[in-house]
Parts: sequence; structure tokens; C-alpha cells
Amino acid sequence: MLSDLIESELPFLRRYARAVVGSQEVGDQLVSTMLERHLLPQVASGDTDFNRTRLYKSLDEVLAEPREASPSDDILVKLGTLERRALLLASIEAFSMDDIAYILGISGAEVETALRDAEAGLMEALATRVFIIEDEAMIAAHLSEIVTSLGHAPAAIATTHADAVKMASEEEFGLILADIRLADGSSGIDAVNDIRKTWNGPVIFITAYPESLLTGEGQEPVFLIPKPFRAELVKAVISQALIGRH
Repeated sequence: MLSDLIESELPFLRRYARAVVGSQEVGDQLVSTMLERHLLPQVASGDTDFNRTRLYKSLDEVLAEPREASPSDDILVKLGTLERRALLLASIEAFSMDDIAYILGISGAEVETALRDAEAGLMEALATRVFIIEDEAMIAAHLSEIVTSLGHAPAAIATTHADAVKMASEEEFGLILADIRLADGSSGIDAVNDIRKTWNGPVIFITAYPESLLTGEGQEPVFLIPKPFRAELVKAVISQALIGRH
């Protein structure tokens, strides 16, 4: 049933919209706009033949509408909205090339060009130091390798809330990668909230339960990586988070 499809996909529609616009509030609002302005009228007319791909196409039509952009968004200018959406659909939402072409309303060749341009543009993004908050040594090492492969540098690795807050006061960094559940039972979210009292920058949370943080209620993360994660997914989300910083 359509209601079941919407219920199951709603967290991930929010994830896509938030990542495209770089804002939880605006992303969630655009998902609501899609449901109210696009989906409900079609359902009211008797059109209920929706699948996951068509849901994303309806949302993308809303995301593609012109919005005011900051003139200082130099990296966003280099990486156009089409390239950004194509990259997210491929790397984060794991759509096929054919599905991406349908969602974006372009040809397969144009999808390939958009993805190539996105990759080239992202490599030009300003390098930064990344603070990793992760209690599992193997995962922390893997994240460090991914960060390094993108041209960034690991700033430090913390395993507990207390360590994270202490190290954050001693290091300079432009991005945080934080697990939600840490070694001593403390919370990565609480650690980040404390760090944010003196630091302002993008944060990517890592969790085995992403749906619990994509409800649309209260303050929720803009960028999420589910466990277990793929290296390509981590690279894409890091790049999107850093783009949104500028």
C-alpha cells in the first residue's frame, strides 16, 4: 500500500532532502511540501501507482525549484545542484543509473557527466582536519583512511565523551565524525553538544539505527551514516557536509 511505502521511505526522503539543502529544518519542510503539493493531489485523483523511485522523483521536483543561495557559496557554485543531487542519489540512496536518470529527468549520459563533474568538483573542496569520535579501533582506523584518501587530515581520535570534549579544546578541526554510542556508555551526541558550545562546524553522526534520528521531530542531525557503512558513502557524506560549510 502507498501509506506503507511512504511510512517506510519517509526517514530516507528526509535524509536526501537534508543533505541536498544542508539543513534539517529546510529539508524536512521540503519533504512536507512534496507530500502536500505533489503527492496528495495525485492520490486524490486516483493515482496511487507509486514506488520508491517515483517518490524520490516527486521530491526532486521540489528540490530542483530555485531557492535563494548565498553569493559566498563558492564550492556550491562549482558543484551545481544537479551534480550534487546525482551524487547523493548514487552514493547515499544507492539508486541505479537508470533510476537516477528518471528521478532527475535527464539521460543516462547526462547522469554520467553529472557524476564525473561532481567528483571533480568535490576534489577541489578545501581540505580540513577531521576530529573522529569513535570507540571501536578498527572503525576509527578505517575512517582515518577514508579521511586521508579525500585529502583531509585526522585531527584526533576520541573514544569517550570526556576525551572528546578535552581533545576538542586542544585541537583545530573543521569537521567532526562522531559515533552515537561510545565506549563507556556515554553519548556522542552529548559530546558534540558540549563541543558546539565553543566550536561551530559540520558534524556527521554514525549510528546503527539511523531511522531513530530521522523522525522529523525535534532537533536531529543533518548528516547521518548508517553502520555498517561503505567507504563510498562516507566519502560522499563528508564532501556534502564540507560543501554545506561554505
